[in-house]
Amino acid sequence: MKRRSFLCKSFIAAAAMGATGCSVFPGKKIMLQKRFDASDYSFDVTRERPRVGTIEEREIGKTGVKVRTFGFGAHMQRDLVSFEEERQKVIRESFDLGMNTYDIYDHWGVEQFEPMSRHLAPMMKDVVLSLNLHLRDGRTPEQEFERALRLFKRDHIDMYRLNARVTSPESDRWPHWEKLFKWKEQGKIRAVGMSIHYPEELDTVIKTYPLDYVIIPYNFYHNLLWTGDTAGDYDPLAKQLKDKGISIVVMKALATDWFVAPMIEAGKQLDETGEISLPQAMLRWVINSPVDPDLTIPGIMTLDHLYEDVQAYYNPAIAPEEQELLKKLKRIARIQSASLLPDHYQFLNRHWITDSPESEENYV
Repeated sequence: MKRRSFLCKSFIAAAAMGATGCSVFPGKKIMLQKRFDASDYSFDVTRERPRVGTIEEREIGKTGVKVRTFGFGAHMQRDLVSFEEERQKVIRESFDLGMNTYDIYDHWGVEQFEPMSRHLAPMMKDVVLSLNLHLRDGRTPEQEFERALRLFKRDHIDMYRLNARVTSPESDRWPHWEKLFKWKEQGKIRAVGMSIHYPEELDTVIKTYPLDYVIIPYNFYHNLLWTGDTAGDYDPLAKQLKDKGISIVVMKALATDWFVAPMIEAGKQLDETGEISLPQAMLRWVINSPVDPDLTIPGIMTLDHLYEDVQAYYNPAIAPEEQELLKKLKRIARIQSASLLPDHYQFLNRHWITDSPESEENYV
């Protein structure tokens, strides 16, 4: 399959808006239908391997940890776990093409630490490991951390974080912050961070602990920094973090899992030239946005994903045609029904980016 290999197999054009959202343009109506089906993945390589280019390097906070701004998000579906050989090739190729940061976590019963430690073994000394503390199988924080060190055959983890909801002293996991910073003092962690879904989740943490980085959801059509309907309605969080020397890491740069396929299909219908790569346009929008992230970690499943996406970092300037396509798609996304998002993504509904001309001129 071309472009994103998990593209929607059939795309519906209809005259009325139902449970899914639609947007009207002269002569056409476009519908978005959520789809997240592992059966649509293909490991067939339809793209040429790009020539090795240059990916900008940044420092995480003031830690000395140097990352290339395009990182490997190891998020994957359970149905894809068995494709070991294909997965290994994607990871090795990503390193050869200039990536050095790998964000790895175990989720929904998909254990990734062990297979990723094997895939990364040949270049383990040269990569930046980004992990999160998530207790499983009754292990204590100490046991979980030692397990990570053992699996990756490291004496330290470069970037280690707690996820959202560890936000107040009343949380039963609040003492974990002390452990992370203790391990940092001991040289076992180089940078401590946090991933959030709402700006207020940072309030108490950032006043109490010297975080090195924060991971936020951010993309061209919804993100937690948007607060209103005009171009100036941006939460000052990004500037506050930068002023404190805290790095910003972006997740969900290619939209949520449920919207990537329909977004790309809609982009095909809107792109009269047939030449615009929507994933590249999405990534370039983030690269050139006011947030100016130090690292972006989209999920990468196949070689086609990698070969397409890396071009945005080799050539980061965004073209007028890409901007115009994103403007049109943003209007479509703005009228999505809440029913399109699963419960664990409902937080995104608060943060649609406005489709006002003022906003588009300044932020697209």
